[in-house]
Amino acid sequence: MNKGDPINYIKAFGVANTLTLTRMFLIPVFVIASVYGHHKFAFFTFVVAGITDFLDGFIARYTKNITDVGKILDPMADKVMLISIYVVLSLKSVGNVNIVPVWLTLLIIFRDVFIAIGGVIVFFTKDVNAILPSIYGKLSTVVQIIGASIILYFNAYGKQFAFMDELVYVVGFFTMLSGVMYLVKGVKSVL
Repeated sequence: MNKGDPINYIKAFGVANTLTLTRMFLIPVFVIASVYGHHKFAFFTFVVAGITDFLDGFIARYTKNITDVGKILDPMADKVMLISIYVVLSLKSVGNVNIVPVWLTLLIIFRDVFIAIGGVIVFFTKDVNAILPSIYGKLSTVVQIIGASIILYFNAYGKQFAFMDELVYVVGFFTMLSGVMYLVKGVKSVL
């Protein structure tokens, strides 16, 4: 490549990582749309973000182009998106028909902060494998995404979800379970 040639960022950075970055750029779009009461557009943005999440993982595995950058960016994009969604869903002032209790949003945030801090401690003390995603963490993320999808859908169409309380407790249970399991795994790795 000559000095004056334009840089093809997608080729240099990779299609999967570019999709992950696209998902990260969609987060403020989602939040702004939600805050200004454009719930259908916010739901559509969430769906597009979900498609990019599926595609980036699929493309990275299919092309065998799993990068260290992608290993960091992809889960970070997922976490920031989920936290943003649950924060917005707990706001009464934006016109949500179905509102997530603040305790659930705080549980999701503190679990992720707790895991991040624990991961740093474990990384610098013992076993790097202790901070790798577990089946409980993945299950918790799936349940959080399903819960957010249902609530966002019903909010987009201005309908009350009949099983809101049950959904909140299921999401809360799996979030708490994964946090406890990461704690057990982290403690075992440093002892």
